Amino acid sequence: MSQQPQGPGWWRASDGRWYPPQPPQPGPPYPPQPGQPFMPHQQYGPPPQPPPAPRTRNRGCIVAVVVVVVVLLAGVGVAGYFIYRAVNTVTEIAGGVGSFGAANCPTEQDVTSIIGSPVTLAVSGNVVVASGCSYLAVDRSAGADVQITTGAALIADDQFASVASDAATQGTTPEPISIGDRAEAFGGAGRSEAIAVVGNAMILVEVFNSGDTDIGDKKDAAIALLQEVVAAR
Repeated sequence: MSQQPQGPGWWRASDGRWYPPQPPQPGPPYPPQPGQPFMPHQQYGPPPQPPPAPRTRNRGCIVAVVVVVVVLLAGVGVAGYFIYRAVNTVTEIAGGVGSFGAANCPTEQDVTSIIGSPVTLAVSGNVVVASGCSYLAVDRSAGADVQITTGAALIADDQFASVASDAATQGTTPEPISIGDRAEAFGGAGRSEAIAVVGNAMILVEVFNSGDTDIGDKKDAAIALLQEVVAAR
């Protein structure tokens, strides 16, 4: 400042003094937005960009879940198809439950009389390739349970092998008997069994202890029950 102008551009303020010229102030780099006052201290630079939209971080997870669900549903459909085919194939081979024998169970009185201890019929029913009758001993500590199973002859080889394995646990081996097309039986202190193939059916009779007490050799009882089931076909 000075009492006198020192050159062009000097200007006189209200206090009567002279001041040097002011450098030009830069204008705003962009017009203020509606409703926003212009701020003189703003610097040059590109106009502000709107904030980026939030990224959907879960989109990938959602897509993955959808893909997994579709694959699982497809797998269930394929599994269901093959199960359906398997059931139909077995039914065609075996001829259906009715052809090899439904659960035509001997009475509780007959079973009780044959094995020599009282039983009650617990379960009887049919599934795709088998039917059965289950009897439980009234005396659960010293009585005998009985299981009668009728199935397709196509599983006979496996069942004969199972009977031989059961006989080994009793220290014996199955012996051939004259029932149907092929039959065997064995007796042991805790388990006795008789099995036969009759036509396209396999029939297995099992007599075994319900508790820890030996019930004695029930081979003859198992054979008698097998003969009764075969006769009722």
